[in-house]
Amino acid sequence: MPAKVVGVEDVLKGLSFISEDMYGRIKAAIKPAMLNVETKAKGFVPSNNEILSGWTKPISSAVEYRPFPKYDSTNVKGGIGFKEGKNRIFANGFQVESYVYNISAAGRIYETAGRLNPEGRAPFQMLPSKGASGTYTKRSPKSRAYEEYKSNNPFAGQQFVSALEKVTSQPKFKGVRSTGRKGKGRLIYKAWAQDSPKVYDLIIKAINNTAIDFYKSTEIKKETLPTEFSFSGPGVNIRGVAA
Repeated sequence: MPAKVVGVEDVLKGLSFISEDMYGRIKAAIKPAMLNVETKAKGFVPSNNEILSGWTKPISSAVEYRPFPKYDSTNVKGGIGFKEGKNRIFANGFQVESYVYNISAAGRIYETAGRLNPEGRAPFQMLPSKGASGTYTKRSPKSRAYEEYKSNNPFAGQQFVSALEKVTSQPKFKGVRSTGRKGKGRLIYKAWAQDSPKVYDLIIKAINNTAIDFYKSTEIKKETLPTEFSFSGPGVNIRGVAA
C-alpha cells in the first residue's frame, strides 16, 4: 500500500527563512520593553538641584583646555534614546541588535563614575603637619599618585563620586555572560537591571512561538493512497479498490 509523505519540501524551504522569522518576532516582542528601559533611564536622571552645584556652573570661554562637561538634566535626558539595529547572521546563529544609548558627555559621566573606584580616587592623605593649611603626602613610598595627580583639589574625585548615587549591578541569569563592572551604572544600566528579566522572558517566548508555529506548518503527514486491483480466472471476475 503506497504512502505519500507531505511536508518535507516545506521544511527544507522554511529552514532558510526561520532566522529572519525569529528575528522579526524577537524584535517585535522586545521593542516595547526596550522603549520602557529608555523611559525608565530618563526618569533616573537627577535634576540640576540634585547634584553638586559646581557641576552646573557655566563653563568659561577663556579656558585653554578641554573643560569638564557641564551637567544639565535636559541635555542628559535628550541624549538617551532607543535604536533598533540590524540582524546579524553567523555560522552558528544570529544576533539581534536593539539597544538604548546615552550619548551626552555629562550623562556618560553620571552613568559610570565610580565603577572602578566606588569611593572615588583619593590618592593623598591630608596631614595637619604645617599648621591649619596642612600638606599632602603620598599614600606609600612607592605611590606615583603625586606625580600623576595635579588637581588643585586632590580629593575632587572622591568628593564627586561620594555625592552620587551608588551604581547598580546587573542580576545574574543562567546562560547569560556576566558584564562585570562594565554593566554597572545609574541610568541605562539601572533601568536594564530592573527590566532585563522581562526582556529575556519575552525573547524566550518569541523563540518558543517560532518553533511551535514552524513545527505546525511543516508537520509530516502520512497520506494513504487507494490502490486499484483486479483478478480474473475461470468463472471468476473481481474488481475493486483497496484503501
